[in-house]
Amino acid sequence: MNPSERDFPARIDCETAARALYDYLDGRLEPPSMAVVHGHIETCRNCASHFNFARRVLDLVPASMPLEPDSSSLRTRIVESLTAEGFQSR
Repeated sequence: MNPSERDFPARIDCETAARALYDYLDGRLEPPSMAVVHGHIETCRNCASHFNFARRVLDLVPASMPLEPDSSSLRTRIVESLTAEGFQSR
């Protein structure tokens, strides 16, 4: 659930910034809230470190996902392997 606008005064503390971090990174906050979180990250070394780590993790996740195999070539390789082992298709 996204934090509501009332959760974002002009300045926020580290706990509020941390709770909003992934919504901020995903661009799911309203522009005023984005600006407040951004301002906090720009001025807080600890939160900037958390932000940079979280952004790197989110950037790496898609790269670590296996690509969906081409099902026709996979099927062909399986049939060839089974045929080589002596299995016959019906």
